[in-house]
Amino acid sequence: MLITQALTAVALTVAVTAIFPLASHAQSKVTAEEARVIGVDAYLYFYPLLTLDITRKQFTPIEPGKEFGKGPMNRFVSVPQYPPADFNGVVRSSVDTLYSIAWLDLTKEPLVIAAPDTAGRFYVLPMLDMWTDVFASPAWRTTGAEAGQFLVTPPDWTGTVPAGLNHLPAPTPFVWVIGHTNTDGAADYAAVHKVQSGYTVTPLSLLGKSPEPASVKVDTTVDLKTPPKTQVDVMSVADYFAYAAQLLKVHPAHITDQPILVQMKRIGLEPGKSFNMDALEPEIKAALQTVPEDAQTLMTWKAPTLTRMVNGRRVGST
Repeated sequence: MLITQALTAVALTVAVTAIFPLASHAQSKVTAEEARVIGVDAYLYFYPLLTLDITRKQFTPIEPGKEFGKGPMNRFVSVPQYPPADFNGVVRSSVDTLYSIAWLDLTKEPLVIAAPDTAGRFYVLPMLDMWTDVFASPAWRTTGAEAGQFLVTPPDWTGTVPAGLNHLPAPTPFVWVIGHTNTDGAADYAAVHKVQSGYTVTPLSLLGKSPEPASVKVDTTVDLKTPPKTQVDVMSVADYFAYAAQLLKVHPAHITDQPILVQMKRIGLEPGKSFNMDALEPEIKAALQTVPEDAQTLMTWKAPTLTRMVNGRRVGST
């Protein structure tokens, strides 16, 4: 579900902006209707970011092996068998690969991702930024089946890339790696497990040194039971945009996002600043109240046209 929701939000952000071009009015006083439309656009724009951040919080405060694909940040958690039929952590589970999942925290320093020699076996390590965009994909087809090391760096990093490392600049300081290794079924699991054991995450400062085990950090304020989508969907518009503004301080917008950033500034949403709905004019505040409902209605309308349905299920896997 996660990727489908993100695609829906991105597609509708473009559509709403095209339907209601406000760039020429960027410096004028915003009307209530303009504020509502900008609010809907902003809601769609931030939807992938909020959803993925809650997903990250639910996946990482747990010892590896206790739940499917979950474990501490900066460590691969490899799944030893096909996922259960009811697993819905991604849009649709793969049916011919085993997962190796890692959440990366680049806020302290770059990380080195290692992949072993797979002896020709297909593997792929797609890396998603916090906007759910795949910015790099070390893989059998792109970098070869030989062993490789990839230096993943945070935004604006200016250090020197050590020799022998492939540089992968990340657009955001948190990254989700959803790795796959091909398997031909249960009889092939043992060989795949050997490959999976070769996927590692190492801080750049510890490269070549004895690894330190990634620690589990438990945040008791995180709701670990309610699905991320539900948590996002029930947020008030004030809480939603306040959360979005805090995330935007950490995860920079893409350079192509400047048009929507200009529009959002008109309703008090600005990179690097907190959002205070109570500081808005009463009529603007009132106009934004229906934003969650309006945006979710648009997403529901758009979702069926994003992917094809085959035998009652959406085509595609993650």
